[in-house]
Amino acid sequence: MKMKKQTNWDKEKGIAPYTAEQYKQTIHDFISDRTKCMAYFMSRRKDGREIMRPVSTIVDNWIVHTMTQDVQPKTKHVQNDPIVGYLWVGHETRDEGIYSYPDKWNPKVVWMQGTVDLIKDQSEVDLFYKMREKKYGRGRAHPPDETLYLMKTTPQYVRAEGWHDRHAIVYKDF
Repeated sequence: MKMKKQTNWDKEKGIAPYTAEQYKQTIHDFISDRTKCMAYFMSRRKDGREIMRPVSTIVDNWIVHTMTQDVQPKTKHVQNDPIVGYLWVGHETRDEGIYSYPDKWNPKVVWMQGTVDLIKDQSEVDLFYKMREKKYGRGRAHPPDETLYLMKTTPQYVRAEGWHDRHAIVYKDF
């Protein structure tokens, strides 16, 4: 029986689920630590074009919490389309063993697609700020007269790269 040669696409499909499970907590810790990565939020305009911007996040049991102001475009975007994305980009170049390119910036990255709930209840907003103050030492930074909403995103798909050589790690169950 002839063995099929592994292609680059085979590497892109992701590692076996039992191997991926070994990395799940490490990847969760990575996206939960803003000293290790920067978060970007993706939403869609009414005409379907995507837009991405840097945001601050708190990740709790894979649920992503982000603040938004009532006047921000992303607030209107998520009201029109609750499917959103997050991209966390590491601050450091990853080591990919024999595939390492030391002269190029190649950070660890995590992409998440999920469904967002826009929470307007100010007691929930206050809970977010208490959680942020506990975690980062900084509570509410916005003026008290601004109307703020909490975006809580439940993941549907996560793809992480940089933990298992050139192989992607994919999660669909949380």
